[in-house]
Amino acid sequence: MESHPFRQPAERPTAAPDEPRLGKLRSVHAVHRRFALFHVGRGALLLMFTSIIGAVIAGWQGFLLSLPFGLAGSTVLAASALRHRGLRIALHDHGIVVDRREGSEVTVFDDVDEVWFDLDRSSTPFGSFVFLRGIRLVTHAGERRFVPVEVADGQEVARWIVLCCSHPLIDEARRAVGDGEVLTFGPVRMDKQGLVIRGAQVAWSALSLVRLQSGRIAFFRGQTVFPWRTVRLDRVPHPTVFAKLVTERAPRVERDEVWAAWTG
Repeated sequence: MESHPFRQPAERPTAAPDEPRLGKLRSVHAVHRRFALFHVGRGALLLMFTSIIGAVIAGWQGFLLSLPFGLAGSTVLAASALRHRGLRIALHDHGIVVDRREGSEVTVFDDVDEVWFDLDRSSTPFGSFVFLRGIRLVTHAGERRFVPVEVADGQEVARWIVLCCSHPLIDEARRAVGDGEVLTFGPVRMDKQGLVIRGAQVAWSALSLVRLQSGRIAFFRGQTVFPWRTVRLDRVPHPTVFAKLVTERAPRVERDEVWAAWTG
């Protein structure tokens, strides 16, 4: 059966002005001081870590060689904190307004076609961590919007966007798969029989395990140690819809503790 995008743009009447379509104001979210401190602190730790590693490996010469890399990394992280100065997000019943120093951006949820996660992946000697940095929205007209969630109560901003833009599609997607249609989520195609991930096909019944991890989903075949394929949640549109459909059809599903903490 011919594959088609997960969701086709709907035929809509001429849009009314954005402000009346936004609905009632729910909450206002501004940059919290702790986020700036977090990024600056992370940059300082990166600088210290790279310098120490360089010194341990090659003495003072290694320290001097690694110092520019640490400084560059810490500068990037500190800049990310400064980038959101003046940011203010107004959450409405039916849309969102993002105010920045350079201007305002209004998005009505009915105009949103795709929702994408913007994830920040950080590796440390103690493990890897994934942070939700923002939500990327694509409208039916092809316009791309970025909503940072590094604000006070940013999890509520992300939750409301997903609830209004992705959650209503779950029943439609579930019915489509059940009726034999093929849904396309970025590099993944899904139907009633199974999945095709980057050109490799697998039946649902052939999966020994699906493990939900921080920022990704790992698929196992025949064993449960080494993943057969891994799909990052920032590489698929409507990642919560994708995860929901996978967990409903996979014969065995596990959730890492970090998944619960990350999604919660």
